[in-house]
Amino acid sequence: MPSPSSKYDTSIVGPLKLLTFFGNKSLDISENGPGKARASYYAKKHTFGGPSITLHAGNTKAGPVLGAVELHSWGSDEVCLGNPGSVNKAWVSINRGSIWTHSEYSFEFPCGPNQERTTFIWRRVKTRTFRPMGDMELVAAVRPDEVLAEYACSGMMSASQAVVKVRGELGQELDMMVLLTIVALHYSAQRRTRNAAAGAGSGAAGGGC
Repeated sequence: MPSPSSKYDTSIVGPLKLLTFFGNKSLDISENGPGKARASYYAKKHTFGGPSITLHAGNTKAGPVLGAVELHSWGSDEVCLGNPGSVNKAWVSINRGSIWTHSEYSFEFPCGPNQERTTFIWRRVKTRTFRPMGDMELVAAVRPDEVLAEYACSGMMSASQAVVKVRGELGQELDMMVLLTIVALHYSAQRRTRNAAAGAGSGAAGGGC
């Protein structure tokens, strides 16, 4: 199986677009794809009040809100397509495949001409040292051999955090759900790393006679 870590090495068939994550607390996301102008997104992390993360059009938090992420210490994280402050906006759960591992997550979203509710799965294809999330790929549960998107952690010396490749003809709403769900998983993995480091630090501080 090709590794998603190279933008030229992919399991995605057909045209694709490339998204690159820069930053740590908040993410600058640049998008490039065939036949379209370069696009930018800004994922703003919130410490107090409102959703955990808001995704904005453009390269600052002043841009229109395109979606939001709610990270939970217990239970499933959630994403909202569009501004969560608008009326009748629904939250979609990102469900972990097993309590024992972080290798698979699923979410449901209506798509296609009949808006049929479809289950999509982010699954790990490669583990990486010091990168708790590893490399992931997205498939529809009914077509597990057809890769729709790929996420790859960047190397330790890279300026970017990660690279995401998305098949070119998914449609605008599913495109945005792909981005929102992988942003949620990206931040969730960062939180696990921080919690593990804090736990190790407190354990070391409490040691001794």
